[in-house]
Amino acid sequence: MTRPVALFSALCRWFAGLLSVVMVMALTTMFVSVGVQVIARGVFSTSVLWFEDVLMSCFTISIFSGIALAFRTRSHLATTVLSDSLPAGLAWGLGKLIDLICILAMAGLGWFGIEFTQSAFGQFTPVLWLPLGWVYLIIPVSAGLSILFILDNQLSESGVVR
Repeated sequence: MTRPVALFSALCRWFAGLLSVVMVMALTTMFVSVGVQVIARGVFSTSVLWFEDVLMSCFTISIFSGIALAFRTRSHLATTVLSDSLPAGLAWGLGKLIDLICILAMAGLGWFGIEFTQSAFGQFTPVLWLPLGWVYLIIPVSAGLSILFILDNQLSESGVVR
């Protein structure tokens, strides 16, 4: 295993760990926020308006973090009927083609995500009045990390990284 490849793999592991922490924090915040909202509405007949902003932000962050982490662990939904019926060599080639298509899709998502994020800095959450660009920044970040994770998987499957 070459040193640059090992460093790349270690960097991907670090990014995955960081993204996992971000996702757990977003999901925990969502869980607490929903609990507080239920209690506030059910017991006190009121609501905490700014929790709506928090929930929307955390939901967006958790979804796009999950997308990248699913690429890291190869956990995206896969229909293997076709590849299971192919000879090993063709199934391997189909897997590589699917990874290439995923890389192109994530590159497109990243490109449009950058444009979307830039335009969202002019939009604000309704109550807290925070720029939505900070929330939507997860879109191009997730797309970029997804590409890195796919490439890291390719390196590890080819035997370069163990």
